[in-house]
Amino acid sequence: MKIKGLFQLCLTMSLVYVTVGDSFLPQPYSNKSQEVRGNINQFLISLFPDNELETLKRDRFTMETWERGNVSSPL
Repeated sequence: MKIKGLFQLCLTMSLVYVTVGDSFLPQPYSNKSQEVRGNINQFLISLFPDNELETLKRDRFTMETWERGNVSSPL
């Protein structure tokens, strides 16, 4: 039971460090918090190939254009 509590405490402290550590920690630690957060963001972004993101952007643009009524019918 104590190992589970220790694990939860470590996980919670890690999440706090990554999310808001740069706002209240002293200088050397706050820079590392920002660096870790940036590395996590880059890793998550790298999970999606660029072509899928471009397709999603194009689909969103098409939907917004249709909603504004600026699309002419090909017929």
